[in-house]
Amino acid sequence: MKFIVALLFTCVAVVALTPSQAEAKGILIYNTGEKAFECGPLPAPFDKEPELTGHQAGYICNVTGIFWSYFSVRNCRPVAVLGNSYIEDPELGAAIKAKYPESSMKRGIWGKYGWMLLAAIVLGGIVMAIKSKFSGDDE
Repeated sequence: MKFIVALLFTCVAVVALTPSQAEAKGILIYNTGEKAFECGPLPAPFDKEPELTGHQAGYICNVTGIFWSYFSVRNCRPVAVLGNSYIEDPELGAAIKAKYPESSMKRGIWGKYGWMLLAAIVLGGIVMAIKSKFSGDDE
């Protein structure tokens, strides 16, 4: 049981030190809102436009998750991303969508699969608590 608590504390500490742009709500750190995910350089001819200098092709999506790991990424729109800002244009969006599918978004390992690790830890804790209750162990 001590191992599970130590593992959970380590996971929370690592996640707490990871920066995020999504809004955190409550004690559990429940994330909702919009987040931009980059895909790569802008497709031609948009890469030559002066007002898009420095922008990257990407998608802006509605996200839902816990501890900055998103179990729901939906309603994605292709945009030109620069930091926390983005430019949305129908022609640009069509060019981005043609070059980069939504699966090419750079979400990172934690952003994509971290919620599964957290769910496994919680499930493991529940199983150990039930096992302890029925076996009479009080660690």
